[in-house]
Formats: sequence, C-alpha cells, structure tokens
Amino acid sequence: MSETVKDVRPASAVPPLGTVPAVLVRKDANATVTVEPGTTAVTSPKPTELLIRPAYVGVCGTDIEILHGSMPESFKINYPHVMGHEWSGFVVEAGADVEGFHPGDRVLGHGHLGGNDWFGVTHDGAAAELFTVPADMCFHIPAEVDMLTAAVIEPFACVLNGLTKIGGISAADTVHVHGLGAIGLNAVLQAVTAGAVVVVFDPSPLRRDTAMKLGAKAAVNPLENPDTTTAASEAIGRPFADVVIEASGNSAAQAAALESADHNGRVLLMGVSTPKFAPARLGLVQERNLTIASSTGAPVAIWPAAIRFVANSGLNLGEIVSTVVPFSRGDEALQRAQDSSHETKVMLAPDDTALDGGPSSPTPKAN
Repeated sequence: MSETVKDVRPASAVPPLGTVPAVLVRKDANATVTVEPGTTAVTSPKPTELLIRPAYVGVCGTDIEILHGSMPESFKINYPHVMGHEWSGFVVEAGADVEGFHPGDRVLGHGHLGGNDWFGVTHDGAAAELFTVPADMCFHIPAEVDMLTAAVIEPFACVLNGLTKIGGISAADTVHVHGLGAIGLNAVLQAVTAGAVVVVFDPSPLRRDTAMKLGAKAAVNPLENPDTTTAASEAIGRPFADVVIEASGNSAAQAAALESADHNGRVLLMGVSTPKFAPARLGLVQERNLTIASSTGAPVAIWPAAIRFVANSGLNLGEIVSTVVPFSRGDEALQRAQDSSHETKVMLAPDDTALDGGPSSPTPKAN
C-alpha cells in the first residue's frame, strides 16, 4: 500500500454516540446464520471500560464455524451480535475508573469475558465503528508494532501458547506445518524466527507461496503428494520432523501429522473441526515415542509474551494478510475468507480507512 494516514484521528472523524455501522451475525427462524452489514447501538463507556475506534478486525476460522453452525454447543452464542475478536484500535474515551489508558492510545485486546463467554464470538465484538470493551482486557501496542500487525497478534498468540506447551522450537529443529491458514502461517513465522528448517503442506498455491516468502524451505501440495514424508525427503533431504504442527483440522492432515514426526517427535494439533474418522497408524505414537498435544486459543497469560515477541523481533504479521474489506461489505469478507485459493488472511476495517489504505502502511487495499 502506498498511502498512509495518521494513527490518531481528529475528533470530527469519530461518529457521535448512538447508532453506528457494524458487521452483524444473525440467526433467522430457520436457524440459518448470516453475516451482514447493519448497525448497532453504542453508549459511553462504563467506569471500567474503554470506548474504542477500531483500526482492523480479523476474520477468523471461528467466525466461519459460527456461519456454518458448527460451533460446539458449549458456546452459547447471542444473536444478533457484532462479530470480531481479533482487533486493534484507538482509545476514544476511558471510563471514570480506568487507569493507564487515555484517548488516542493504540490498543489491542484479548477476547475472554469469563467462563465460556467470548468477545466477538458469543457476545458483541469489535467490528463496529465504535465499541466498548473492559479496560482490563486491553494492552498497549508497542511503538514498534503497526496497527495491522497488532490485529493479527491474536492468532500469533494462539500459536505461541501451543508451542510453549510442547517446549518451543529452536534452530536444531525441522518443523512440518500442515495447513496454512492464519494459525499455520503464524507457526511458520515463529519457526523461521527460531532458525528452524520448515516444510509446509497445503493444497493452496497462494498459501504455499506465502509460506515460502515467510522463510519456509519447501512447500508441498498434499493432494498431489500424499506421501508427505517422501515429499519432505525429496525437498530437504530429511523425511521426518522434530516438531509437527497440524493447523487445518482436516482428518487426513491429522493422520499425516503422525507420519511426519520423527522418533521422540512432538506433534501439536491446533486445527479445529468436527471430529471425523480417518485411517491413521496410531501405533506410531508408541513406536516413535511421540508426544501429542493439542492447543486451542490464547489464554490471557500468553498475551504479554506474544506482544513482546512481535515487538522485539520486528515481525510484520501483515505479510500474511491478503485483503482488507470495509465493514459495509462484511458479508463479502466472510465469503473471501473461505476461498483458500485467493486469500490467506482477510481483515475488516471501517469504510473510510479500508478504502483509503488504512492507518498502517504494510497492508493491501480493499478490492
């Protein structure tokens, strides 16, 4: 993108409190879930809340699961609700009891409201021209981090949490990543940053090309090369990996993750999907002394480390973003996000910034 705008907007750019444009998730009498542009009411922040003007809001795999009605029953989703749990934005107003945040501050936030309530998933989220959020869910964005990167820290934190659970990655490791959505591409970034040799597996040429640009050593189409270990051996001279990250939720990829793992290997299952049967050689777990772990989401405790990681490393998470779509075309954003042949990561933004390039430089314009 060639154009940039200032991070802090003049007061005239902030809509008055009342009704503001938003991206809504609705459910009709036939239980059909839709995502569409609409409006939502916004009020002044409560004493412990912040009023936020969003910069970017990510479209997540969870949003697609909600659209298709495939979320677990334990998630009691309120309809209609404003979507958006991956976000960055600017403080417009701080509640009377809030300390440490002031108008104009650049912030991002985690999504856990307590119990199984989640901001932007079960309750109203960030995809509105203005929204309120508890201040204790928010973090300052370091000066080194641009607003687009900040909005992608949520999936980055998910990956960091999973890798922390299995002991991390080092330059001594070969890493296989199965599935190259936002989770898989963030896994590539973290593995490459650690100095590991990375091989990726995904049917999408665009996503494989993106992973190679991020530093992967080889990229394999598993539909053309289902014998992933042979494909890896031909690509880098080693068939197996010390760490395998399964980030697609595809049952065939989950089975292939076991095949990929070397003796004493660690397998991290991160792809979320409805459980399905698939042929898998489960005896490999015992034969190769594999450690199998799963990880979903980013607990609050991992966020400060994830933010420091991005700031200290200088990573540009915007490199995985393919398209920025204005709020007024929120339904289109969800459709784009399901098209892996043309999209890697789709973001939403308020109409005035999505169309002029947004408040941060390294991002594609809406198209």
